[in-house]
Amino acid sequence: MSIEAEVFEQAKKRARRKGFLFALLLVFLILITFIIFNSFLEFERKGPHIARIKIDGPIFDDINFNRLIYELGLNPNVKALIVHINSPGGSVVGAESIFVALSELSREKPSVSVLGETATSGGYLIAAATDKIISRSNTLTGSIGVILQYPNLSKLLKNIGIDVNTIRSSDLKASINLFEQPTAKAIEKHQQVIDETFLWFKGIVAEKRKLSDINLEEVSQGGVFTGRKAKKLGLVDLIGGEREAIKYLEEKVDTRGLPLVDWTSSTASSSLFDLIFRQGDISNLGKNFLSNSGFRLYSILF
Repeated sequence: MSIEAEVFEQAKKRARRKGFLFALLLVFLILITFIIFNSFLEFERKGPHIARIKIDGPIFDDINFNRLIYELGLNPNVKALIVHINSPGGSVVGAESIFVALSELSREKPSVSVLGETATSGGYLIAAATDKIISRSNTLTGSIGVILQYPNLSKLLKNIGIDVNTIRSSDLKASINLFEQPTAKAIEKHQQVIDETFLWFKGIVAEKRKLSDINLEEVSQGGVFTGRKAKKLGLVDLIGGEREAIKYLEEKVDTRGLPLVDWTSSTASSSLFDLIFRQGDISNLGKNFLSNSGFRLYSILF
């Protein structure tokens, strides 16, 4: 090996060594930054503060998130709660469970919902559990109603020559599924469930918002309203955002000067990838798809 080649090889080794040390230092700095940031959050949580949680995207029955709300209700350092909602709704049980948890918290501590771009159907139901609802003037909200959607592959299967034979205990067992057209009786029975759930939803809105009969009838048609219209109808209380929420809390209870601290559940995830492939299991794609076929408090917006 020539002297030039040997010098070049040694220079490459030194560069690799420096690169490795730089990467190691970078990882160390990131780790230290994370520890300091986490310690700062823990420090804030150990003193009096206003808690802030976020409901973003489709709503599912999330045990960890519900547990978080109950823990905030029991935490003496949490003096009030702000709930940011940006959701078109979701499963009936998912929205109901969060509504129940927030209702219990709101009996003990002041709470405010701040509506984002969308807070419809189940998203609005959750907002109704708080003491005050604040919306942007162009927020889309309302859509008070229940929906059941189901894909049907029967025509496709017939075209490609596949028959799905079913043996069942009664005509209504699995009467709405992927592989056959539902009977008139099946549709009637499922409509009864939808109507019952809708009356439950409508009753909550009537009780929580104290609407006149005329306004209750208008908002119960499943329509979507801007924040401006929703305020006129009595669905929201104020036009604004988080600043107005903090001001309301300061008037409700002495929270002046208290920090605003974000709380999340241990499994909170905001990415669509994590939502579909939760826990790294591709089988969740099918499970989440099928769970969307149930009764939902959901608004389809394009």
